[in-house]
Amino acid sequence: MYEPKIIGYLCTWCSYTGADTAGTARLKYPSNLRVVRVPCSGRVSPELIMRTFDQGAEGVLVLGCHIGECHYDTGNHRAAKRLPILQKLMEFAGLEPERLRLDWVSASEGDRFARIVNEFTEAVRAQGPCQWTMISRRLPVIRHPLSAISELDSALGGQPARITDHGSLFTDSIRAKARELLSTGQVECVIGYEVGPRGRTRPAFVYQPDDVERLVWNRACTHNLTAYLREKLYATKPGTPRKRVAVVVKPCDSRAINVLLAEQQFLREQVHVIGLACEGIVEGAGFEPVSEGQLQARCARCIDRMPVVYDTLIGEPPEVGQVSNLSHDLAQLEAMTPAERAGFWLSQFDRCIRCNACRQVCPMCNCPTCLYERDDSLWAGMGIEPSEKRTFHLGRAYHLAGRCVGCNECERVCPMKIPISLLNRKLAKEVEAAFGHRAGGAPMPSPFVTILSGEEVRP
Repeated sequence: MYEPKIIGYLCTWCSYTGADTAGTARLKYPSNLRVVRVPCSGRVSPELIMRTFDQGAEGVLVLGCHIGECHYDTGNHRAAKRLPILQKLMEFAGLEPERLRLDWVSASEGDRFARIVNEFTEAVRAQGPCQWTMISRRLPVIRHPLSAISELDSALGGQPARITDHGSLFTDSIRAKARELLSTGQVECVIGYEVGPRGRTRPAFVYQPDDVERLVWNRACTHNLTAYLREKLYATKPGTPRKRVAVVVKPCDSRAINVLLAEQQFLREQVHVIGLACEGIVEGAGFEPVSEGQLQARCARCIDRMPVVYDTLIGEPPEVGQVSNLSHDLAQLEAMTPAERAGFWLSQFDRCIRCNACRQVCPMCNCPTCLYERDDSLWAGMGIEPSEKRTFHLGRAYHLAGRCVGCNECERVCPMKIPISLLNRKLAKEVEAAFGHRAGGAPMPSPFVTILSGEEVRP
């Protein structure tokens, strides 16, 4: 009979003692469980769980104190919020959800501990050998053609762009405001767009009023300029006045500002936000002139046409065309079997060259040293194994859960055209369903750093 290898992470204050109670009472439970004692269930990170599966585990059981009884007050709140979302992510990547379970056991509940271990072992045994570990052992991978997603994404972005000649009007307004801010000394730099010598629209950094003629607005302004804010604002010596900059933002970009404010990356008064009404960016954007074309897939899905935060607003609310089905392509992947999803994602991640372009372009990937590049990182190295690439991409997507604003810059800059945004959109969907949270709608922190409320879903 197939016997799965199960790793259990047990809280030292309650669940581990509950296991001792089960042993003292001579209660029977399967020997498949290997116990790892941890200070708190809140310390069981997503990277640790993914690493556990990568190294051959076929089931992971996380047990903590009951809500309200945590030795560290709210540590189990973190586990209750994080692990169900991680379970959804790993399920989307091809792992059966029955292989990861979070539950609560107190020190006196030896019978409950034995029952949970018995139930979990039976559930994992019923799934058979783990496809996640099969792939990491270099058994055959189910490969799906890229056209399955790329054609669907093209269909989402395939509606004609509602071209309105706002380019010159918006350009004049941006230049006038930039000149005013620089001339009066309200800001030291204006971050906007310009057309380069090769005709490509690119980010521009203007420091002098005489240079504002470089600034433009067109349907090729696809970059999320909030990614440059921290670099410009933190280029200040200690003891000198805080720098102030202005930045041109589209509606999706403006939500990134709210996320950064909630994370206290800078002060609101340091940034003058020039918000633009947006009808969407054209597919293949970057080169001028753009007079016609198809909306980018992210713009076809977008429900925001006005910025959520601004100091200066340019433009009127545009007429919004029909918004594409937000979950059509997600549903296509969700309808696959776990083995098919695992094969699809491994074939995608295997093409990754670990250039880190997705990380560098993201305004939310702002850790001084990335977890996956730290010298003491135990989670993933810079190797080329598919499992390491998978851990990197799933871990990065999880770090953006509740924070990603859907600007889709990570996927746009990927030289291998990996559909990274599917992971981010899946997590955005699950976070909104579980916590009613949409990133950037207001300067509110991610639900993963707050405690559970009475309305939130809990295991």
